[in-house]
Amino acid sequence: MPVTSGSGNPKWTRDETLLALDLLYRHGKPVDKNHTDAAELSRLLRAANIYPATERKDSFRNSDGVALKTQNLFSALHPERRLSSSEMDRAVVVEFTSSRKFELAEIASAIRQALASNPSDAMEDDDDLEVPEGKVLARRHRQRDRRLRTRLIEKRRTGGLRCEICDFAVSTSAAKSTDSFFEAHHITPLAVAEGERTTRLSDMALVCACCHRFIHRLISDSKRWVGITEAAEARKKSLMF
Repeated sequence: MPVTSGSGNPKWTRDETLLALDLLYRHGKPVDKNHTDAAELSRLLRAANIYPATERKDSFRNSDGVALKTQNLFSALHPERRLSSSEMDRAVVVEFTSSRKFELAEIASAIRQALASNPSDAMEDDDDLEVPEGKVLARRHRQRDRRLRTRLIEKRRTGGLRCEICDFAVSTSAAKSTDSFFEAHHITPLAVAEGERTTRLSDMALVCACCHRFIHRLISDSKRWVGITEAAEARKKSLMF
């Protein structure tokens, strides 16, 4: 097992842990610190703005640390080994068992693409709801939604703005300030959306602010993608009348 001098470095985030678990599944065993894949993941994580430089030691996410993380995750998968693993390690391997390794591979590929294209997107935000794909993709997802929100509202305005989850609506003659009731929501899973070169308005749903928060909470609690129809049904079941 590799020995690191990484004590005192920040804890591994969910995004980082997903990348390490994908690496473990791809190799079928813990990865040696000298393997090129360990070095590649190390370079990606060290370049990403996951934590402020002031919180990082020189050993932050070096190849030794990446190799050790795959050992920790292997131990989480095999608790009978009675070796160390973190709470995050154990939670992630329960959620993404080996039967979901191909789904994880898609998510990991999207995270790597996001980090490589814009490392500054990686900064942790404690206010973010956690989603299965992690915070990096969730943040980029929201940024894309915001950019398209104005266009989507303008397109829908002629027929009246209506939430596709709860049917809350405002008339075509309503004041422009009522735009603030609505948000744009991407209807495809984050890992799929990340691979798209462009986002079409047909890929977006118009939802009220409350339902937008609700569907993201459903995704967070369910630890999987939830579509508009499923969210609408969940909302109906939760009502007291």
